[in-house]
Amino acid sequence: ACLPESMYQESSAPATFPEAEDSGSQRRSRSRSPRERRGPHFVGDVVAQRKTAVCRSSQTLGDACDAMIKDGRTSAVVLGEDDTVKGVLTENDILAASMDGRGVDSTIASWLGCGFARLPERLVPSLTVQHDQPLVEAARIMMREAEKDSGHSCHHVLVSKPGCEFYLLSALDVAKALIGDPGDMDEADAAHTKLRSVMKPREHMATCKLSDKLSEAFEIMLQEKQNMVLVMDSDAHPGSQVHGVITTADALRCFSEIVHIGRITVASWLAALKPEEHPLARERCLVGSKTLSDAAAKMLEYGNHHLIVLSKNQIEVAGVISALDIARALGHHTDPLF
Repeated sequence: ACLPESMYQESSAPATFPEAEDSGSQRRSRSRSPRERRGPHFVGDVVAQRKTAVCRSSQTLGDACDAMIKDGRTSAVVLGEDDTVKGVLTENDILAASMDGRGVDSTIASWLGCGFARLPERLVPSLTVQHDQPLVEAARIMMREAEKDSGHSCHHVLVSKPGCEFYLLSALDVAKALIGDPGDMDEADAAHTKLRSVMKPREHMATCKLSDKLSEAFEIMLQEKQNMVLVMDSDAHPGSQVHGVITTADALRCFSEIVHIGRITVASWLAALKPEEHPLARERCLVGSKTLSDAAAKMLEYGNHHLIVLSKNQIEVAGVISALDIARALGHHTDPLF
């Protein structure tokens, strides 16, 4: 049976997007001279930096997991036998399929036809950008899909180039383009926005306990429509220490390795992982006064899609910033409707 739709849509409301700030707490000037101005990033240039995972609709969900893990991606393009794009599979699909009781031998086609796939074939045209479009166009699509709260893909868009296969652009790919001081004014405005202006506040974050079973942590992610849960002390009191995070990447690995998630505690799972397999919480932290550019650089360094945002004392958790939050911020900065 397919999951109830209300359990599968991803939350899109916790972030707000005020004006960007630079180190002087003023919005960056938009009156650069032509000599100072550099062009924006283009989708094709960004997507070419990373390999796109590909699988066939006739293959299994387990095959799709293997392809994503092998290529280090959070999604895979699904092709039919005639090489047409049948949709996209993401880590969120694997999480939902796992909690729906499906196994690695379930076919990709059956999931895409279930009605709850994140990016089935019918959505391919509306979630596709051309390779020669500015990156901000992809960011706007991600922003609008997230805010529609439709349950469809908002972390990925397809990229089309005439005469070539489709590629996938992720929110992390968009975030990486904001590292440093982008020459394009709109990109620079977003890059210099402070984390505290865009982060999801702690009170909006999903949490689980060290003593919870992995299945409970995954269920919390699904119910709360988030891709990550903070792991807290067993009593989970308001001042609890954050011991790490559980993400959809963990769900992907558990599904692929046929882990009995109802028998393993969150504490046991985290303890068994090597540092390079699951970065520790301290490697996911930045203070709220840092910028989106700083966050993107740290995400790239450790391969994370989420970072913990600390308060001024660098002890208390203030919130969380995700690659999607960064992409949405760029979309807001450049969207004529905002």
